[in-house]
Amino acid sequence: MLKRPVIKKEEDGSGGNYWVHSSSTISQVFKSEELKQIDLKIDVVAEKKRNATLERSKNMFQKNIEILASSKDIEFGELKPYFDVTYLKNAKSILVLNGVSIQIIPNHVFVYEKDDIKKVGAIWFVAKKDGYSKQELSLFVFSLYQYLMNLYSSKYEASIEYCIAFDITKGHKLNYKAVLDLGYLTFVTENLKLLKKAID
Repeated sequence: MLKRPVIKKEEDGSGGNYWVHSSSTISQVFKSEELKQIDLKIDVVAEKKRNATLERSKNMFQKNIEILASSKDIEFGELKPYFDVTYLKNAKSILVLNGVSIQIIPNHVFVYEKDDIKKVGAIWFVAKKDGYSKQELSLFVFSLYQYLMNLYSSKYEASIEYCIAFDITKGHKLNYKAVLDLGYLTFVTENLKLLKKAID
């Protein structure tokens, strides 16, 4: 449920993650804040669409183009601290949460200092065809926060403000502070129970 959707390998050899053309570029722009990368990628994907013969390939490329175009409106600066940020080596991790194995694949993990406290944050860009609701995003955010606690809490304080899941298909974002403030932990717990029951 929390894994990114994948598709079978297409004739153009792209294969892999359905959203890779848009998600990888958005991830790069998050770090560099160079919006010109988006236009360059749109041109590349548009060319792939023109050369594709399968309708499903054309649809995939078109959806990625639409996401890239809409990503120009993302306020990337609001998704990370205004302080000096140091990016850490990104590590995939599988955590067992309430008896359910979840793969966490953040796009960026970073460290910053605020009020003499060293903090660690992360962002995870996710996508699915019809987008995620805020409650559904809370599953990603909760998992991401546990990831930060599990891997980095011995050295840093896990940030509740900059532990963020961002749905690139709808432009929705959610951080762990909002998960706590909006009472979404109940939704997370209930869904983890359902997942555990489904796989048992």
